[in-house]
Amino acid sequence: MADVQEVDVLIVGTGPSGSSMALHLIQQNPAWARRIVMVDKAVHPREKLCGGGITHMGLNILAQLGLALEPQSFDVREVRLLYEDKSYSFHGNPVFCIIRRSEFDHWLLQKAESLGVTVRQGEGVTNVTPHEDYVEVVTEKAVFHARVVVAADGSRSFVRRRLKWDDDSRVARLIEVLTPEDGRAQPEFRDGVAIFDFTPMTTHHLQGYYWDFPSYVQGQPMMNRGVFDSRARPERPKADLPQTLRDEMAERERNLDDFEIKGHPIRWWSKDGRFAIPRVILVGDAAGADPLMGEGISFALGYGDVGARAIVDAFARGDFSFATYRERVLANPLFRQLETRTKLARFAYMLRYPWLFRLGWQVARLVVRFTRWRNPDYVPTIPPAVTLEVTGIQYSVVSDQ
Repeated sequence: MADVQEVDVLIVGTGPSGSSMALHLIQQNPAWARRIVMVDKAVHPREKLCGGGITHMGLNILAQLGLALEPQSFDVREVRLLYEDKSYSFHGNPVFCIIRRSEFDHWLLQKAESLGVTVRQGEGVTNVTPHEDYVEVVTEKAVFHARVVVAADGSRSFVRRRLKWDDDSRVARLIEVLTPEDGRAQPEFRDGVAIFDFTPMTTHHLQGYYWDFPSYVQGQPMMNRGVFDSRARPERPKADLPQTLRDEMAERERNLDDFEIKGHPIRWWSKDGRFAIPRVILVGDAAGADPLMGEGISFALGYGDVGARAIVDAFARGDFSFATYRERVLANPLFRQLETRTKLARFAYMLRYPWLFRLGWQVARLVVRFTRWRNPDYVPTIPPAVTLEVTGIQYSVVSDQ
């Protein structure tokens, strides 16, 4: 048996939620950097299936950490929602930006590592056993006794499965492809337009939408095309996602057979979910993401803030039950919005009659006219950040001004 390594906080998973957790702890106190170990079976930069959208909520969180987005991104200035022959748009400068997850996740992890966090890549977790005073985590290379474990290992969370997490969370599905494009000729690239097409709700009984996201992969213009299926009504037959994607791409003069399909699940967020047990908390997709639009990155970053405050409090009080973690999550403004999206998803994707959906579509279109998103020049607010010098290393915090 390998030598046991004792650690205060072991973060399983090095995606946005795991890195955000580490960065938020360090923002609380730079000394946390030496008390954190992050492990992941993957090695960065690693491929990650995702549309790659970061809304102003995620950009705000990065700004609060003193981080400006450095990986190449694409600004979306119009989000166009389609249903049959009807459409309406959200505008902004930008509405959101699109990144490649392989680049973004690697960049964010490097930020944590540069501040002194120990990162162990290519080291999968093989067992998790809770004890009264610690959690034993066995990896392919070591054994850890952690005072706190953060499960940041995605929708298929090994930690969650190993601990037989008992709740009734649902799982959505999505598939996607990348298609090379001429960025100079297409309006999506030229005008910064992302498309969400809800027509397959009627034509293919999809409980979700088809999307076109313009993006850049290694500097080359590529369209991220995919299908999101919320499974809000699990008792209904599953939509044929490949056929739905094939038909939607055919309308856009693309042949699905020319590209490689990739897919993965997304775990629904639920306010009734179980977010923690003694000494273990869930964050990111392991805890749950947006079931309405499938947005995950901004909420993953937000979990880092809530989770870090809960961990600091647990060590300060010597109480590692995390009995109030769920209440902390529910009280956070970001996750209150997530609860609203969950309710909308349950309503919108459960509608069985096209006339009723068209009625809701018209109402939503009118509502947008009374929001700031009708203005193409609207710039979502990002809090100003200031940088402090602490023991020769720069740490950034949000200004109160």
